[in-house]
Parts: sequence; structure tokens; C-alpha cells
Amino acid sequence: MEERDPGRDDQLRSETWKGLYEFFMAEHERRVEALTELGVSPGDLKALMRLVPDRGEPMRALAGMWRCDASTVTWIVDRLEKQGLVERQAHQTDRRVKVVVLSPRGKQLRTRLLDDFYQPPAILSELSGADLEALHRLSTRLRPD
Repeated sequence: MEERDPGRDDQLRSETWKGLYEFFMAEHERRVEALTELGVSPGDLKALMRLVPDRGEPMRALAGMWRCDASTVTWIVDRLEKQGLVERQAHQTDRRVKVVVLSPRGKQLRTRLLDDFYQPPAILSELSGADLEALHRLSTRLRPD
């Protein structure tokens, strides 16, 4: 059995994480640039991705979900509402509470964004079948439960 070098393992972890982080950040920047063509800001994207189609979320719950204060939620929802991407509606059981739902246009845009974001980067086509299989196996293990 091969003896492991803890120092080498630390170096490999560090170099691997740095490479993955730089790859993801470059992809993120490339995709954010594409968002601007659709008139969507990174904040809009985060909000749209967190809203579940056909499910209203109270404004207070959005503050927790988006990790921001209530005034920021109001500002974001106002922006999205002006773009026709969300609607404010009364809560089904408590009319004092406003919920935010994706509009039909918001659902379409969210679907398009997800489709675009789940398209694999072109560089993955350059990997060998064996490398792609290994990356798939490892990325599956790294997913949070």
C-alpha cells in the first residue's frame, strides 16, 4: 500500500481548488456578460433562480433566502416587477402578506437562463472520454446532498 504524503496532499488540494475556482469564475464572468444582453443583472439572476415557478414566496422569506434585508428585497422585486418578470400577490390565507411569483415572462426567462447555464463549457469537449468520465465521477462525489 502506498504511503501518503500529507504535505503533498495539502498542495494537491490547494492547486486543485485554485484551478477549479479560476475555471468557475471565468465561466461565471462569461455567462454574466451574456446576461447583460438579456437585460438581466447578476442580482436579478440570483433572484430569478431562487424563485420556484408557480410558488409564491413571502417577501420576508425572500430576505432570508437571498441573504439580504427587507429593503433590498423590495428594491429587487420592484426592478423585476418593472421588467414584467415577477408579480406581487396577496397570500392565500393572510391577505396582509404579499408573496412574489414569477410572471409567465419570468418563467420563460428563468427556463432560458437555466438552459443556458446548464450548457457545458466548450472546453469540456476537449477532454478525453476517460478524463470526462473521471471528472463526472468526481463532480458527482463533490455535490452537496
